[in-house]
Amino acid sequence: MQIVRTDKGYVSGTLIGEPGKEVSIFRGIPYAAPPVGDLRWKPPQPVVPWKGIRECTQFSHISPQPVMPGISGETPQSEDCLYLNVVTPAREPDEKLPVMVWMHGGGYSTGCGNDKIWNYYRLPQYGVVVVTLNHRLGPIGLLAHPALSKESPKGVSGNYLFLDLIASLMWVQNNIAAFGGNPDNVTIFGESGGGAKVSIMMSSPLAEGLFHRAICESGTALTILLSKPLADIEKSGKELFEKPGIDSAVDPLEQARAIPFIEIIKASQAIEGSRTPARHPAFVWDAAVDGWLLLESPENTFKSGSCNAVPLMVSANLGELTGPGPLVMPYIIPAYIEMLEAVKKRGYNGYACIFDQVPAPWRGEGCVSVHSIELPYVFGDWDDSTGWWTSVYMLAQQVGAKPANPGLGAIDRNVSETMMGLWANFAKTGRPRALGVPDWPEYSGNTDQYLYICNHSAVRTGFSKVVEQTSP
Repeated sequence: MQIVRTDKGYVSGTLIGEPGKEVSIFRGIPYAAPPVGDLRWKPPQPVVPWKGIRECTQFSHISPQPVMPGISGETPQSEDCLYLNVVTPAREPDEKLPVMVWMHGGGYSTGCGNDKIWNYYRLPQYGVVVVTLNHRLGPIGLLAHPALSKESPKGVSGNYLFLDLIASLMWVQNNIAAFGGNPDNVTIFGESGGGAKVSIMMSSPLAEGLFHRAICESGTALTILLSKPLADIEKSGKELFEKPGIDSAVDPLEQARAIPFIEIIKASQAIEGSRTPARHPAFVWDAAVDGWLLLESPENTFKSGSCNAVPLMVSANLGELTGPGPLVMPYIIPAYIEMLEAVKKRGYNGYACIFDQVPAPWRGEGCVSVHSIELPYVFGDWDDSTGWWTSVYMLAQQVGAKPANPGLGAIDRNVSETMMGLWANFAKTGRPRALGVPDWPEYSGNTDQYLYICNHSAVRTGFSKVVEQTSP
């Protein structure tokens, strides 16, 4: 399957993977019009249809963001970033395979959907179509301002990042069948900030019906990225507009939309640098409770039971809960339990797990299962072939790992294949099952059971007390 007809025109892709088990990959398919010029800080608009066959063999530019060496530093940036990638094992368009839509991490300000690891061939070989996304970030994707709200037919501004996500999910509904996917079986999944994005989709009435299962890895908008009242983000927007010297006496939007995006990023960094955690515990650019995309905070949405309830999996790495390390967040467990209880009350299954696999050489040096270490296992990089282990090492070296080479072995491959089986089967059936893994029970506050994933995976009791149980 290398030429596919979408609702806007034909696209061509290419093949990747092992001989005889190749998968098709389509890179840089537009799902919305370029949000540039007058479309900066506006909801995503429809793509203009094209004639002929659009070659989709190269990744698009990524959203403007601060440069992070080793992660986004070498990737071209542009506001023209509303593109997605599709990796499909289907040979024919009528296979109706489950679809997994990946929402990348990086908070709401960094990262991209183009990393080789998300677009690798091994997870799709488990019989799922994987879609990866690029969308607006930081002040380009979340800035709100009274003038923007005034020009909006909805009377709101901000949340463009999440509107982009919804536009991509609508694209999936309209087009994924042509790639062999089933639009009636879509799983959204994400890690860290991507997990928060998943929970925002579960909280927004605008995303209702666009997905059917959800997975949060090491992230949720019920903690840290908590959302803010629209007025608070509008206030930050007014402050940002003052940084580049925009004249409020003239049309501020025309001036702001003419400023190069790099100046917007610099102005945002200046604001962020002036705020201390004690004074401003939340991020400057966050989801806005605007009465349209979000009727209330995600936390209150789950508490009230008005979320878009679907079968849900949540996971955290043990090292993230107990430390040591630069990202320790034990508070994610009560937030997860709140989400699990909310979907259960609506009649859906929920599953909890703790991941604790560390490559043997690193483990021997005292390294724990740090933030993001599960990702190479989820996407099948058990042989250090995508480059993502370098990113993991940036955190692992802070807790003992000495060689940059993790020293992966047969155990790491087995754990990776187990996780791909669990994640793919959850996408297929709503129940995570894999060969050689104990039957993973649904989460209930009464039993408090979860799956502990490592070389010897086991069902354990005490998800709500994991931190207490592992404390010295």
